[in-house]
Amino acid sequence: MSLPDDYFLDTDDEMLEYLEDQAKQSIAEIQKSNEQNREKAYRLLNYLIAGIGAVTLILLNHIEKLHIYFILASIICIAGWSISAVMLLHYIILSKKRPLTTNMPQNLYNDTFKSSQDKNKLGILRRYELHNANQYIIQLLHLNNEYRRHTDKAIMLSFSIPVATALIVGISA
Repeated sequence: MSLPDDYFLDTDDEMLEYLEDQAKQSIAEIQKSNEQNREKAYRLLNYLIAGIGAVTLILLNHIEKLHIYFILASIICIAGWSISAVMLLHYIILSKKRPLTTNMPQNLYNDTFKSSQDKNKLGILRRYELHNANQYIIQLLHLNNEYRRHTDKAIMLSFSIPVATALIVGISA
């Protein structure tokens, strides 16, 4: 939901102070959640790399002793885990999406501000800053949702590949 630029202009000073505090708390909590999602993605990536490496070593060192179904299952696991790792890298870890954390002067010093006859111009700036903080919170929430969605997809893929492969091999053997 996008609010008009002048949405907070009629807010009294006491309410403005409260809303500014709430905005700061919201931003801090959402940034913390985003970092936790990124850390979860890093941990999963580490597990995937370890799993891919372990299965590859088993295949390289003992391929002549392994049953063909086990070899195929291992290759499928490596492929699925590699796809999960690429998803994590592309959408979360290497993501360049970062909302602007400060207010651009052009967003604060706009036409409404310039034409205002109000004596308390700093108060008007604070109200525009609150509007911009609200926009920033919306962007952070969207980013948080995106991180969580892609991390959940990678987790589901990472865990379902070996289970599905084991079921297929078990039925085939």
